[in-house]
Amino acid sequence: MFKKLYLPVGLLASVVVSMIFPQLGTQIKQACGSSLFIVLIFLVCGYQTDLGGTRFDRRFLLSFIGCGALSLLAAPWFGAALAAVFRLDALAMTGLIVMASVPPTLSSGIVMTETAEGNIMLGVMMTVFYNLLGVVTMPIVLAWTLSGRAEIDTDPVGMFLQLLLLVVLPFAAGFGAKKLLKRKLPKICGYIPSTCVILLILSFFSSANAQFRAYPVRVLLLAAGAGLAMRLGLLLILWFCGRLMKMSAADRKAAIFTAGSKTLTIALAVLAILKVGDGPAVIPCMVFYFLQSMIDSMLAGKMGLSAAKARGEKNA
Repeated sequence: MFKKLYLPVGLLASVVVSMIFPQLGTQIKQACGSSLFIVLIFLVCGYQTDLGGTRFDRRFLLSFIGCGALSLLAAPWFGAALAAVFRLDALAMTGLIVMASVPPTLSSGIVMTETAEGNIMLGVMMTVFYNLLGVVTMPIVLAWTLSGRAEIDTDPVGMFLQLLLLVVLPFAAGFGAKKLLKRKLPKICGYIPSTCVILLILSFFSSANAQFRAYPVRVLLLAAGAGLAMRLGLLLILWFCGRLMKMSAADRKAAIFTAGSKTLTIALAVLAILKVGDGPAVIPCMVFYFLQSMIDSMLAGKMGLSAAKARGEKNA
């Protein structure tokens, strides 16, 4: 029970602390950055990953392609439609569309999948490969959805190398270490990924504290409404499309928490490239990421508890 509630309660506490005492998160970000936490998440996930139960069959391939198309190609148009419905201004609309176009989050999606007792290996593969594909899809989709209002250059080589260093290599190192050592990690190590996600949220929101306070309340509420609609919409679309593709419950959990998630770090980088990274366009991204973190953590915790209860009843 404690482990299932640790992430959602910790995320809520981190947001509260970032608003009351932002210096703490700012100091953590200055001391560690975000790279260290992401590397630790994938190092531990790699060590904990077991390929034995993964079936690389035709259904797996179709699910992988289908979820990728929804995440990288359909989601940006969904975000653009919601921005129009909620009548966001130009900068807020840009922020929401950019957030919808980025690939899955490099960190929390894997943690949510593990908490919900989903298919972790599928979640890791979606995270890694969708981020690599996102290097190609983002410039194209953003050029369409933003109607050519900005010249987009996402530095694909730089992003590719960054993904290798932050995701692929740590995951491979953890996976290889498990094969060599042939022993399980202590139970306390299972809290490392969740703790890293909590510290990432604390540092992100602490850094944006001044921008939140200066943002008009009405516009903030509109951005929150659009962000909430986009997160719930992506969850429902991926879950029911997963059922149509006859994905197992564990695979659908991986899909909604990884393919359906969006990474804040790349969204902020893209906004900086568009030369709107220090303005109001950042706020919809932060709001969406907060809503995504809270909704996913509560949903994943509930799914994990349900799975544990069902397993206990089966073994009784």
